[in-house]
Amino acid sequence: MIKLIASDIDGTLVPDGTAKIDVRMYDIIRRLKEHGIIYVGASGRQFASMVRLFQPVSEDIYYITEGGTVTRDTKQVYDMHVFDRDVLMQMIKDVKRLPDCDIMLSGRDTAYCEDKSEMFYWMRDSYRFDIKVLGDFETHLTDEIVKLSIYHKDNAEAIVNEWFTDKWKDSFKIASAGVMWMDVTGKHADKGNALKKLQSILNISREETMAFGDNLNDLGLLKAAEESYAIGSARDEVKAAAKHVAPPLSEYGETQVLLDFLDRLDNQK
Repeated sequence: MIKLIASDIDGTLVPDGTAKIDVRMYDIIRRLKEHGIIYVGASGRQFASMVRLFQPVSEDIYYITEGGTVTRDTKQVYDMHVFDRDVLMQMIKDVKRLPDCDIMLSGRDTAYCEDKSEMFYWMRDSYRFDIKVLGDFETHLTDEIVKLSIYHKDNAEAIVNEWFTDKWKDSFKIASAGVMWMDVTGKHADKGNALKKLQSILNISREETMAFGDNLNDLGLLKAAEESYAIGSARDEVKAAAKHVAPPLSEYGETQVLLDFLDRLDNQK
């Protein structure tokens, strides 16, 4: 019996960098709750962005935010992974050597950048992030940071993997979060471990869990669920790792799977 459903957001539930959610999902989440099933949004997005996306049902779900570095609901933070500041500053210096890349740092509730770049306006206006321009990080950053995101307009993974990944991969988790993003988090901070933490808190097993994803940073999430679904538009590596392949995002694949799942539950009454 499924008791928890966890889903990636960008590329799985909405097109990357948008708030274009299938509005049927709100009723689906309400119906799941009536059956005693918990819904969890699991994303590289920050908490504020996710709350806005799920606004009609935001109090009814749990959140795995910032790529698995923060696990929470709207009232309480259950788990959080923070960078050592000195190491973070060393890493920032390395990122600044990468050609045409930009940096976003994520605190528990707020994101930070150094200037009003293309990335800043995209995160503020499309992702609807709470993001602040600080100027130089080393001089002005005071918040605890849970994630470093490297942005390039069309080739982040290849650029980061040229040498940065090899240098830092033994100390941090570095994963693609889409064509434009590479996310750096603590070694044990990812969506999969965050989901396991939440399962433990809620006393829900892997066998009682369903999950949806599309990208490499979702592999841990899918592994932590017995009923794992790769969206049909997912990367091949994700499809190979998942137990099932849902229709693509363009056909609202997750919505289709969950509506069928709810219909089966209703027919069992």
